Amino acid sequence: MIIAYILIKARHGKLRICEVALKNHEEVEELHEVLGEWDIIAKVAVPDLASLKEFIQNKLQITEGIKETTTLLCNDTSEFE
Repeated sequence: MIIAYILIKARHGKLRICEVALKNHEEVEELHEVLGEWDIIAKVAVPDLASLKEFIQNKLQITEGIKETTTLLCNDTSEFE
C-alpha cells in the first residue's frame, strides 16, 4: 500500500468545491483544511505507484478549483501507543 499526502492550493473562492470533489474519490482517506501556503492536505492510499500516478493524472489534476499540488510519498510510518 502506498500512502501519500498531497498539498493542495485552491483557486480563490473554490475551497469548498475542491473539498466536495475530493471527498468523492475512494483513494482519499482524509482531508484537512490548513492555514498557510497550502489550503488542503489530502491523505491518499493506493495499491502501488502506478495507481498513484493514475489518480493524480486522471482525477486530481482535473478537479475543479485546484490551482497547484505537491505530492509527498510516505517512506515509513511510526506507530504510537
